[in-house]
Amino acid sequence: MQLAAGGEFKQATILFADIVSSTRLLARLDPEQAMDRLRPAIAAMCDAVTRFDGTVVQTMGDGIFALFGAPRAQEGHAFLACEAALALQQAFAQREDGLKIRVGLHTGEVVFGPPGADPQGRRDAHGVAIHLASRLQALADAGGICISEQSFRLIRSSFVTGSLGARRLEGIPEPVSVFQLLARRRGPASREFRGATLTTFCGRTAEIAALRETLCAIESGETRITGIEGAPGSGKSRLCYEFAEWCRERGLPVYEARAQPYGHATPLQLALDFLRMILQVSSSDDAALTRDRIAERLTEIGATFEADRALLSEFLGLADEPQRSLPSPKARQARLLDILRDLVRQIGRQPSVIIVEDLHWADAASGEFLATLVEAVEDTRTMLIFNYRPGYRAPFMRTPHYRSMFLAELSNTETDAILDTLVGTRPELKDIHRRVAERSGGNVFFMEELVRSLSENGTLLGAPGSYTLGSPANDNALPSTVQDVIGARIDRLDPVERAVLQIGATIGKQFPLNVMESVAEVPPEEVHAALDRLSEAEMIEPQQGAGGRCYAFRHPLIQEVAYRTQLKARRAVLHAAVAEALERYSASRLDEDAALIAFHHEAAGHTLPAAVFGARAARWVGATSTGEAIKRWRKVRTMLLGELRCPEVDQLRIMASAQIAWLGWREGVTVEEARPYLAEALQIARETDDAMVALLLFVEARLAGASGGPADDYAAQIERALALVEPTGDRGREATLNASLSQAYGWAGLFTKALAANDAALERIPAIEPFDHQFLGYNVEHWVLSLRGRILVHLGRPDEARACFDQMLSLEPALVDPTVLFISHLGMIDLAWFQHDASLAAEHAASVAALAERHGSPYLLVFRHYCSGLAAAIAGYHATALQELERALDLMGSLKAARDFKADALAAYAECHLQAGHEIEAIAAADRAIAAARDLTARMPEVRATLVKAIALLTLGNPAELWEAETLIGQVDDMIQQTGAHCFEPGLGLALEQIARSRDVPLYGHK
Repeated sequence: MQLAAGGEFKQATILFADIVSSTRLLARLDPEQAMDRLRPAIAAMCDAVTRFDGTVVQTMGDGIFALFGAPRAQEGHAFLACEAALALQQAFAQREDGLKIRVGLHTGEVVFGPPGADPQGRRDAHGVAIHLASRLQALADAGGICISEQSFRLIRSSFVTGSLGARRLEGIPEPVSVFQLLARRRGPASREFRGATLTTFCGRTAEIAALRETLCAIESGETRITGIEGAPGSGKSRLCYEFAEWCRERGLPVYEARAQPYGHATPLQLALDFLRMILQVSSSDDAALTRDRIAERLTEIGATFEADRALLSEFLGLADEPQRSLPSPKARQARLLDILRDLVRQIGRQPSVIIVEDLHWADAASGEFLATLVEAVEDTRTMLIFNYRPGYRAPFMRTPHYRSMFLAELSNTETDAILDTLVGTRPELKDIHRRVAERSGGNVFFMEELVRSLSENGTLLGAPGSYTLGSPANDNALPSTVQDVIGARIDRLDPVERAVLQIGATIGKQFPLNVMESVAEVPPEEVHAALDRLSEAEMIEPQQGAGGRCYAFRHPLIQEVAYRTQLKARRAVLHAAVAEALERYSASRLDEDAALIAFHHEAAGHTLPAAVFGARAARWVGATSTGEAIKRWRKVRTMLLGELRCPEVDQLRIMASAQIAWLGWREGVTVEEARPYLAEALQIARETDDAMVALLLFVEARLAGASGGPADDYAAQIERALALVEPTGDRGREATLNASLSQAYGWAGLFTKALAANDAALERIPAIEPFDHQFLGYNVEHWVLSLRGRILVHLGRPDEARACFDQMLSLEPALVDPTVLFISHLGMIDLAWFQHDASLAAEHAASVAALAERHGSPYLLVFRHYCSGLAAAIAGYHATALQELERALDLMGSLKAARDFKADALAAYAECHLQAGHEIEAIAAADRAIAAARDLTARMPEVRATLVKAIALLTLGNPAELWEAETLIGQVDDMIQQTGAHCFEPGLGLALEQIARSRDVPLYGHK
């Protein structure tokens, strides 16, 4: 990468002027006479342009093309162009030769070629804005000046104009609002505190007092959270800095974190930085030291588990090898937040302060982290302060302890006090003082940058606070926006400094020195010297980063302007070099930095590498945030849609589409929404990857079952998938598929087959590759053991079933995926139902409710009400039970979740009616359950509903219906033998006794 400057984007005002009807006026003159006639006119045009600091790009016989704000960035370029246009108008109005001109002005973006590209030293300019300005000139009347709406908006407070309405211009597709420039009318942004050379802090007395009062209230036991809102440069960070220093002087610990502008590319960076800060470690620390710190802090917060150490180590990029025991993304994230909550509560035992800045940059995945902070400080002695820009909103702002503090711009008195310290109080500076105050609008950063710009351009001489007046100052010398100020400052840098600044802007708000050196590819001493000069100019500041020395921009707008001035082609080359350097220097934490590397590859136009690192980032963030992982998989898929097919592209597309479908469905996306992505993955896999086909067939079958498809179809599809895998000898994949087959047979009510498939899965568990656990999002062994317990319940082997459930429920809950963990709680409720144990049912129904509340899964929400209904029924609260079961059935429809369980819910609903003495309702509900069970080929709820109906008929005591009841009892007996559902045999026996009593003889065929 060379430091030589390339072309640049510039915001500029373009001026075209020509002599009206020059061809007619010069028709009778020979070429020499024509030249003599035009030369003074062209010279007058050029003089007017240069007098107002414009650049004449080209003379065109009878006119000129000029720019203001380019190639050198200028403050108030639209104002200067209007002044030049009016000067032209006046000059030609006074001429005696009768020549008249017309002028067109437009403000927009232009591209300037690199210096030296033209042998004659000219720099070519391009852009549609130039053509629009030319068309406006052609529209103007003789002696008139036409300007575009873009120019009008910038100068309307300083010039008199008149509207000419919307006009169609040649070559411009849409009508353009046009204004006429008539005359001059005699007639501002943000910055953080400035490190070592701080401006006098004033104007925030009330805010500082409010923060101190809040701290006192917290020390007295109240819970308060403060949000500081303000525009860029209004002093949010400076206020936090001053308050933090005040706290530190009094011995209070202050913990700080800041979101970065590249938050979207670095998910969970805010949480990572905060966790490292609170653990007092950095990503460059020795791994053993970091693990010791983790263990020390976990011990301080109380009872802990070895798994927590593994979880924190992996999150901080310290895991030595994949942890099979680690939970699903959602459960993992929940546990991380629990640990963070405990750490915050631990420091909150003593007065302390937490400050989190720039929430407007925070990525979506950090939302739960922020909410956890808010929750964690409640009832502690910790003061929590956020700051953010206007427009940022978050759910935690609605908590009763939250108070917002808006930073208005400073008053005139406060502004004057600051400017006295910045500029000085010499009488000759009074006019500059006044104009800076007007333009800054009370924004400290505006003031600082405006004064600094005046110092750099020679208007002010000397040192801050004691300046003297240099060159004459006028309104035009003061930039109207911070972007103009920064652009002008950047243009005053020497070529090496400017190139280094632009490279840094491409890397990010904070850039490591080693990455800068790699991208610049010039001797390190040249880079260091440029960085030192940029630091002295207070455009960047040195910092000590995680990987060594680094630099940060003093304000985000400096980075933005430095980045945006570069041509896209130049940016792309730089992004590619940055990505390559980050890959090299982030080798020890590639997972954590994968999203940032993907961002740079994508910006470079390198789609495939961007997708590769995007997938890596999706897998990493998926360990703690499934929602963020889905977003990243969608990004990967979108990037690859236009790529040519090759094995690597195919693999990534299969994974992206499959994960969007599978993770999305687990997060609550409907089967209908997930199905197209799965179909896409299957189509590619069938052409390229048989091993993935089998796994995708499982996903397809599972989604079909969840949407109400027959369980027999689910089982048949898994058997086909197994047939594809068995010839390959992949015992790990066989284990995964046999686990799903045991689920399918369990749904189908074929419990003997389900147990056999479960046995096969357990036997092959050690051979499962980490990929299968990662793809599914949960531990396959946990799933197998949970399914096994429910199968054994229905086989009538309660002691063995309970052993499975006890084994699962003895695990730390944070290590088990909630949708897997709930299976064991559901199985315990099944046991409670058959054993009539109300307390056992209530205990595990409460656990399911807690899981649903914590994780918000639509699937778990359905089961929350189903399990609560069963527990209420066992306890004899039949009205409550019926309400809960009805709610579960309603949610199955509205949420389109757990529809595979509809027959079970209806059968339970029927049995609850029977227990309540509602025989007629029980029969009707049983008929619905039987119909649903047959649609789903779910034999177990059919057995249950048939038995309920038979007993209801017997209870009614109608002799005419006795034979139907006997027939149903016979069907139940046959189905028990077919399914192995021996758990229903006690109920069958009671029904047989009831029939025998009603006939006073044994029922035929039953002993």
